[in-house]
Amino acid sequence: MDKSIFTALNSMQILKNNQSVVSQNLSNTNVVGYKKDIQANFGSVYLDREKGIDPRVFAFSDVGAFDASQGPLKPSDRKLDLAIDGSGYFIVKPEGGKLALSRRGDLKVGQDGTLRDNTGAQIYSVDLEPIEVPPYRNISIATDGIITIEPLNAEPGEQVVVGQIASTEGSEEVKLVKSLDGFIRTEDGGVPEPDQQSKIVSGFLEGSNVKSVDELVSGIEQSRSYEINVKFISTAKELDEAGSSLMRMPN
Repeated sequence: MDKSIFTALNSMQILKNNQSVVSQNLSNTNVVGYKKDIQANFGSVYLDREKGIDPRVFAFSDVGAFDASQGPLKPSDRKLDLAIDGSGYFIVKPEGGKLALSRRGDLKVGQDGTLRDNTGAQIYSVDLEPIEVPPYRNISIATDGIITIEPLNAEPGEQVVVGQIASTEGSEEVKLVKSLDGFIRTEDGGVPEPDQQSKIVSGFLEGSNVKSVDELVSGIEQSRSYEINVKFISTAKELDEAGSSLMRMPN
């Protein structure tokens, strides 16, 4: 069998995975703070050969990453709706998971009194502890993440600082990847230390950075490329059969 068929099959597998990425992105178009997954990039590598013609090569792909660009900021009427204007992430602890990074800012006070997002992930403080918010009449969150409340039973005008939301911009030396649970972590599964360099704005939510039209066009292109590889395999099969017939000894 012509070895080029295996090259085409490898390319088809990558295209199939890319179609899954497109579907994933489209299904999260309206998810708060979602960062779109990036499709695998095609490449090639030659086997070492000191003499003679270079052997056939296989298509390979880089490990998929995500697009960290900022999504649109949409105003809301809730003081617990937060967005990061620019780069950076909130440090959170998903339910049943370990510390992670997130851009999701649709916050609420859970039944246990801790600050959480709408996925149930706890929002962590600069001390990397859950933030407990007592009952309040009014709440405000500063651009540096400091949370101030007017306690429910306190004297009018009395304000209490209950914590500071941890945020981090990470560093260029540390590569961030998406884990299987959809949250962002470093390659070794950890999170960078809080640096409080991010600008937090209250009363806004960051939308997904997925552009539906781009994803639909990409999906069409992936389908066409898949069909081309199918035709290539069919042609390689015909050539292989023709070559085999020429090699047969005449009766």
